[in-house]
Amino acid sequence: MPQFKPQESTGNCLLAIGLSVGLFALAACSDSQPLSPVEIEKANVAYQSCLICHSAQEMQRGPIIDGLPAWYVEGQLRKFRAGVRGEKPGNRSEYLMASARDRIGDDKQIALLARYIESLPPQKRHPVIRGEAAKGKILYMRCIACHGDRGQGNQLLKSPPLNIQEDWYLLDQLRKYAKGQRGYHADDIEGQQMAVAIAGLEDQDFKDLVAYLQTFEP
Repeated sequence: MPQFKPQESTGNCLLAIGLSVGLFALAACSDSQPLSPVEIEKANVAYQSCLICHSAQEMQRGPIIDGLPAWYVEGQLRKFRAGVRGEKPGNRSEYLMASARDRIGDDKQIALLARYIESLPPQKRHPVIRGEAAKGKILYMRCIACHGDRGQGNQLLKSPPLNIQEDWYLLDQLRKYAKGQRGYHADDIEGQQMAVAIAGLEDQDFKDLVAYLQTFEP
């Protein structure tokens, strides 16, 4: 299977239009638990606009986000809306996401979309990165305190689960932290912690690490 990577595109307009239509549909939704059939229907409309990037069959490849916890999705959308993420042109996938920040919606809309994404079952991963999982297991010792012994994440520490994310995306993010393209903003505390945690690692270390992460069960 070919290695997919986020690619550059002039699809800003499509992304913006999709987000605008989808998030407009969320405006009347309630934030009560659990999601009602009406909320599910409206959230699904918004999510379809996300699939312009966040699926395996789109023009510009973004990570599959099905099954990510609502608290993490909500937190990241707020960071994009506030300009905490997406301000580095060199990180073009994030820059594209930030280009539609004025259409992300208010806290109520974000919360509903996040809850809907959490309700989706994680998709099957197809590893494409070659690395030595045995070496990655040793490297993971610097990650385990925040991300858990099986990559399950920790909401109290705002550390996302790593056991449902694709290996190419995890590698891409590690590289961006290392290059200062993520975790650079003063208000991105978790991002800054990540940048510190991987300091001194080489690119092959990152590949070994994500190879080990793919051994975790979702």
